[in-house]
Amino acid sequence: MSSLSERFLELDDLTDDVLDAAADQTDPIALTFLLRRYRATGRDDLTETLGTALARAVEISRGAATCDARSRWLEAFVTAATLSSDSRMQAAIAELVSALRADWGRGTDVSDAVTSVDACLQATTVFESTELVRDAIDELERVVGDAYRPGYGIANALGARDGSPRRLADQIRGASALVTACAGTGRLPYGMLAEELVQFARRAFWDSRADAFVEAVPAPPPAAFADNCDAIRVLCRLARLLKDEDYFRGAVVAPEADYRDDASRILSSQLAAARADAAGAAPYALALDDWLSLR
Repeated sequence: MSSLSERFLELDDLTDDVLDAAADQTDPIALTFLLRRYRATGRDDLTETLGTALARAVEISRGAATCDARSRWLEAFVTAATLSSDSRMQAAIAELVSALRADWGRGTDVSDAVTSVDACLQATTVFESTELVRDAIDELERVVGDAYRPGYGIANALGARDGSPRRLADQIRGASALVTACAGTGRLPYGMLAEELVQFARRAFWDSRADAFVEAVPAPPPAAFADNCDAIRVLCRLARLLKDEDYFRGAVVAPEADYRDDASRILSSQLAAARADAAGAAPYALALDDWLSLR
């Protein structure tokens, strides 16, 4: 397992790799990562690339056709809005929030529903709207109420909580939305349910030999890599939540859980995949940045 100093060196190398790839393509995960690295380092080469990339990203995001793509772009623009008061970012955030909200109450895919709620709730940190918070929480509770079964996680389709198969992505994305809801509302049960979903995922999908989450029917390598990177980010958020004294005192937490260690193990197991595809390393780089922020 890599030492802390080695992980910081990995982050620097990955920043260079993602920056090189950004010259040829604009990807929302890569953009989010590079914006965060700019906030942390102020590197001149990041400034040069990000100016062009953000202008291009606003145009590209208007053609985003999937919930996942819209949500990823929204995270990127919310990150950008913390660094600049550029009116284009506010307009892009408003457009994406509107597009995501338009699908609430319609589809049956759980991952889409919780991902859009998560992104919209995170957007309220720079796009203030009590109405949006209220509607997002209502949608989250509707989805969880329809897809969650105690002890068995959440189903992959609404209305099928008892018979529908369980997928890793649904548990991870559901947990992320619940952590965001907990942070935004102060309601401890959301954090507790996020922990329960992750604990279920660990029972159902954790492979101790691989030190990673593995589906019963293995997903294609890119999807498995992306899901594990998303899992790292959620585990880091839960580790941070447990450091909150109010949450730790008031919530019922899993006493054996070590979310930071689990995230570290997945980082080690996914490093080879990240190094093998520098152009696709952004999900890992973003997860590594989250993990290092826990120090």
